[in-house]
Amino acid sequence: MTMQDSSPVIRGKHVLLAMLGLFGTVIAVNAVFVTLAIGTFTGVTTTNPFKEGLAYNEVLAARDAQRDLGWQGEVAFGSGADARDRIAVTLVDGKSRPLAGLALSGTLRRPTHGGMDQSLSWQETAPGTYEAEVALPERGNWDLVVSAARDGDSPPFEMKARLWFK
Repeated sequence: MTMQDSSPVIRGKHVLLAMLGLFGTVIAVNAVFVTLAIGTFTGVTTTNPFKEGLAYNEVLAARDAQRDLGWQGEVAFGSGADARDRIAVTLVDGKSRPLAGLALSGTLRRPTHGGMDQSLSWQETAPGTYEAEVALPERGNWDLVVSAARDGDSPPFEMKARLWFK
């Protein structure tokens, strides 16, 4: 009496097809990810990374000097009565007193797209509060970089903030 085995037999061609299918899937997924990564990366974010790396000790010294000042800033965003978008920065010293009479400079940068950066022009609207009008081509994430200094202050106070505009 003989029994027939009805289970399928795995042969060499089945193993070959399975391996080709597995590696083909992995290569296809990696190709999609590489294409998406290259297509969405805007490139180098600094023009001279080597020289900036060599000067990093000066960056650390400037941060220490800024921390010793004790200045702090707060950012607000809204629309004015004229329906124009505005960014307001309020600066206070280490004793929470408003810092009036500063010269501010600032840039609003789009972290995901090049060519949308804006230089901001600041006006002091109240003691320690400075406002700038902005015209946003797109809503979403923006990086605000603000430098504030009085005559003779070295280095200036620098503040960075990530803003989300709806």
